[in-house]
Amino acid sequence: MTVSGYVASLGVASAPKNPIVITFDDGGAETMNALRRLAEWGLTATVFVTSSRVGDPGYFHRADLHRIRGLGIEIGGSGHTGRPLNELARADVIAELTLSRRRLAVATGDEPRTFAYPGGGYDLSVRQLVISAGYSSACAVRDVLSHPADDRFALARLTVDATTPDSRLLAWLEGVGRTEPHPVLPRDRAFRFPRVARSSGPFRPRLGRSEPRLPGPAVPSPAVPSPAVGAGPDAGGRQVPTDLAQHCAHDTERTAHQGTDGRVSPAAARTAETAFPLNP
Repeated sequence: MTVSGYVASLGVASAPKNPIVITFDDGGAETMNALRRLAEWGLTATVFVTSSRVGDPGYFHRADLHRIRGLGIEIGGSGHTGRPLNELARADVIAELTLSRRRLAVATGDEPRTFAYPGGGYDLSVRQLVISAGYSSACAVRDVLSHPADDRFALARLTVDATTPDSRLLAWLEGVGRTEPHPVLPRDRAFRFPRVARSSGPFRPRLGRSEPRLPGPAVPSPAVPSPAVGAGPDAGGRQVPTDLAQHCAHDTERTAHQGTDGRVSPAAARTAETAFPLNP
């Protein structure tokens, strides 16, 4: 399932009993090859795109995004520049979310409905801003199995990379692993998600779960792909608004105020802050 499809199925009686969600964080030619293979096998996925990189050498071009949608693959947002949002000021977070959603809407003809926190970094303030930006779900990392009671704005994912043993992946697909309650994250900007190397040693399944295992199929186990296709170890149906052409013109004006380091200027951030109402 796609991330949005999975979230929409939660609590529905007819929901699949053993859903698998495959996600890709960023990508280029290798990601396109992987997506084509999935489509050939009748599978779908969600790929999260950093909007400022669209058109860069080795990254997705606009034509690629249309091909991805044609394969039945969902496109989600992952910020405008890909900087970890929990390390930015509030105005910069708003600019990242606004520019990302609008530019992907212009590029694909549809607004993205799901989001992946760049670098896996988020806190309660960032989570609320993602909700206010209009997303219906968001993916974290957390490296534990997801479950139906998971926070839909911090969905757990498991990292799958080139060093992941087949035995570990097969166990995850059978629902063997652990879950944990959604962590309560501080609002402190000093809070970070450090990038740590994954061990490639022998797999020892941890069978503890936050809830008793019920009879029947395993809990869903979203996964993140290999860094070879653009995902770091910590790296997810509405129509485009009619005034999107005006939004695009405003985005172009804001882009002119960006520095060479990719940071959004205070003036651009103030402009973007008016783009959507914030919940109290």
